[in-house]
Amino acid sequence: MSIEEFAAFQQACGSKVVKIGDTWWAEPRPFFFRPLFPFCQVSPDPGNYPVLSLLGGILHPVPVPLQGNSFMHLFIYDQPNEYSIDHLNSKHRQIIKKGSEIFTARRLTDFELFVEEASGLYQSFYQRTRYFYRKDRLDQKLFADWAKPIFDSNKVVVMGAYHGSRLAAIEIAYQVEEVIIEDVYFSDTESLALQVTDFMTHTIREAARSSDARYIFRGFPTGKQTLDNSKILRGCKTLKLPAYSRMNPVALYLAKTFMKEGYQKLMAITAFSDEHNGARATGDPVA
Repeated sequence: MSIEEFAAFQQACGSKVVKIGDTWWAEPRPFFFRPLFPFCQVSPDPGNYPVLSLLGGILHPVPVPLQGNSFMHLFIYDQPNEYSIDHLNSKHRQIIKKGSEIFTARRLTDFELFVEEASGLYQSFYQRTRYFYRKDRLDQKLFADWAKPIFDSNKVVVMGAYHGSRLAAIEIAYQVEEVIIEDVYFSDTESLALQVTDFMTHTIREAARSSDARYIFRGFPTGKQTLDNSKILRGCKTLKLPAYSRMNPVALYLAKTFMKEGYQKLMAITAFSDEHNGARATGDPVA
C-alpha cells in the first residue's frame, strides 16, 4: 500500500485519522496524536500538527539532523529477507517445529466463512485477555462490520492457523511502503500451549523473505512486561527513533488518573528500557 491507501483503509476500518499538510495523523486516544505510519518523520512545528493536539498531545519521529526531546520505541524484525529458522537457537527451533507438526497455515479469502469461524475465536481470545479496547467485536454483527473492509482490500493478507479443521489463530498483515505491519493477531486459549503463536510468527517471517520490506513492524511497547517480553523472546528488536513529544500537562494528569493503560503505553513507547532487550536495533528510520 501507499501511505494514501493505508489512510483510506484505516478510515474504512473506523480509525480516527486526519491529514495535516503531507502527514496523516492517527488519534489512538482522544486528543493524543502520532503519525499514522509509525516511521513517518515530521519536523517539530505547531503548523504541522492537528489543532486538537493542543488539548492532549503529540508524539512523532523527527528527521535527521533535527534533534527531538524524546524517543519512540518500536518492536521490529529487521532484514526480513535474511530470516531463516536455522539462525534461531535450538529451543526456538524445536518450538516452531512442534507447532508445524500440529498446525497448518493458509490465507483466508472467504469473508462469510471468516466471520463464522473467527468470531468465536475472538470470543475465546477476549475471555482470556479481557481486551476492553475492542469489546464491541464480541457481537458477531459488529465483528462482521469490522472485518468487511479487511476483505474488501486485496492488499491485506488474512492468515489462519488450523488445527485439523478447526481455526486456532488469525494474523492480519499488510505492507505499507517498505514496512510489513502485523496489525491484528488473536488465538484461542487451547492453542497457546501448542505453540501456535510461534508457528504464526514463523509463517509471517517466512513469507516476508520474498518481499522487499525493510522491517516487519510488530507494534509498540505496552508497558505490560508479559506482552513485551513475549515479543522479545521471539526475536523482536527495539528500534529507538529520535522523536519529539509535547503533552498538555492537564491531559497527561487525567490520562494518568483515568486512562491508566493508555498512559502506561505512552510511557513505555517513549521510555522503554534497553535493559529489557539485548538486541536493540539501530539505524535510520524509514523516510
